[in-house]
Amino acid sequence: MGNNNNGQTLIETILYVLILGIIIIVTTTILVDLISTQNKITTIANANDTIRISMKEITQTVEDGYQVLTPNPTNTTTNDLIVQTDSGGDKIMFYSSNGIIYSQYDNNTPEQISSSNIYTYDLSFSEEANTGISPTILVNITESNVGTSGIITKKTYETTATQRRQ
Repeated sequence: MGNNNNGQTLIETILYVLILGIIIIVTTTILVDLISTQNKITTIANANDTIRISMKEITQTVEDGYQVLTPNPTNTTTNDLIVQTDSGGDKIMFYSSNGIIYSQYDNNTPEQISSSNIYTYDLSFSEEANTGISPTILVNITESNVGTSGIITKKTYETTATQRRQ
């Protein structure tokens, strides 16, 4: 009678465990990279949304404003924008401090309009064109997206706004 051994040898068991271990390591690495990439994409998308909203608020204020006080033709580039919002002299100022963009009505408390996860390297305003009464203001924002692993991207956004009041 022959030896009928249906069990596994120690070498076969070690090979199965080794192959299973390699599959688990590869799968885990792929999942970690996938989650990291998804976090970067989400951070960049949130930054783009925040900058878009900030720029929309700035351009809307210029377009609806009564008078743009700074910048002006003699002050070609400034780091703050002051717009007189009505004929009564009420003003709003946009500026960057410690990497965050703020708006401030008259002498009230400043209101943060950009996210704390976005660092604004540069916020500048310049008068691109002045057709007599309606100036066109060029708005530049250079920012970086700060994720959990540090700076992800650095990008410059640019838009123009023309005062509608004639």
